[in-house]
Amino acid sequence: MATRRPSPRGPGRPRGPVREDLRDRLLDIAVQRFARDGIGATTLAAIAREAGVTAPMVHYHFATRDQLLDAVVDMRLKPLIDQVMEPALTAIADDGRVPDLARTVAGLAQRMVAVASATPWFPTLWIREIASEGGQLRERVFARIALERATVLVERIARAQAAGAVNAALQPPLVMVSVIGLAMLPLATRALWSRLPHAEAIDAQAIGRHVAALLLHGVGPAPASEDNVAGKAGRKMRQ
Repeated sequence: MATRRPSPRGPGRPRGPVREDLRDRLLDIAVQRFARDGIGATTLAAIAREAGVTAPMVHYHFATRDQLLDAVVDMRLKPLIDQVMEPALTAIADDGRVPDLARTVAGLAQRMVAVASATPWFPTLWIREIASEGGQLRERVFARIALERATVLVERIARAQAAGAVNAALQPPLVMVSVIGLAMLPLATRALWSRLPHAEAIDAQAIGRHVAALLLHGVGPAPASEDNVAGKAGRKMRQ
């Protein structure tokens, strides 16, 4: 009885079962290098060297560069964006209930700061490869993730604005852009503003509070609380 000979391994095919943890490690290395050096300057061979594997091994998991970029969007960026956006989208989903949109957007911005500060490559990669003209992830992220989610938010803000519940001077299509700028730029440019006076105590939580304060109250003085108003009135009466 003839015995079946095992088929030879293809080039770059790993011995034994494919390990998903290697695929994850390659993606982690890829996003970190893309953020640091840019996608255009990062080769699959460089990712392989940093992972301690051969270039054919990288090609086994990602046959083409486009497949790697697709995986970065689907497996690294999308979960982060969903974590930021889903609570806000849930809050505005019920047309029968009018949420406090200012606080909804401020909460979204604070989540963005928290997620981005916990994922150091995220803000830099976003600015470099999505926000910047010619960024190699821009169209992928816009088409697969951002357009649908941002459209829901823009439409809800526009309806609330028409009902007089949102500042009439706002431009709904620019709200999400403004939030991203407020949340991402401080994290991506920390090396610059950290040299300024009074910057040494600013951490991620302080950035989140700063962004929420700007969105809720602008640069003018915050509205006085009832306790503060009562205290001031009492002091005036005693004078």
